[in-house]
Amino acid sequence: YENEMRSAAAMVHRDVAEEMCSAYTFTFIRNPWDRVRSAYNGKIATGRIMVDGRTDMTFAEFVRFIGKQDPAEMNYHWRPVSKVCLTSGHHHAQYDKVYRLEDGFNSNLAHALRRVGWNVDEIEAQNQKTDPSVEERISTYTEAEGLKNKHELIDIVEKVYHDDIKLGGYTFHQYA
Repeated sequence: YENEMRSAAAMVHRDVAEEMCSAYTFTFIRNPWDRVRSAYNGKIATGRIMVDGRTDMTFAEFVRFIGKQDPAEMNYHWRPVSKVCLTSGHHHAQYDKVYRLEDGFNSNLAHALRRVGWNVDEIEAQNQKTDPSVEERISTYTEAEGLKNKHELIDIVEKVYHDDIKLGGYTFHQYA
């Protein structure tokens, strides 16, 4: 048994590094304006996550809070993908493919998993649309209660998620 373990360990050390360096790498990204809106609706407005000790934060207050927060300390639900997956910066990761959630999550996931040898026909058949309409996005950001100006929240998200916006080729008014 001990010889088998040594043999397996030797195999892991020798082969894993080579295999990992040649592995198909991918990540998913979501339109940051939709991601922030979804985090608010699903986690903050429902009280599932308390922000800054509060459970009654408005959308505008939440976006302003994100604008002041260090990305390293952000909750995973709204931390920029560029920080989670290291897609920017001096030592950024090189991904073979960056999939946009709006382009069809299930079909893109099926594509990625096929590339690594998995049979995933059922995933693709369940493709779902997750992106809200551009009209919903615009009204959420430009008609929020307590705005200083119509572009205030749009600009905060653009500043915080600059690298994600660049990586995904997003614009605020875009709808895939």
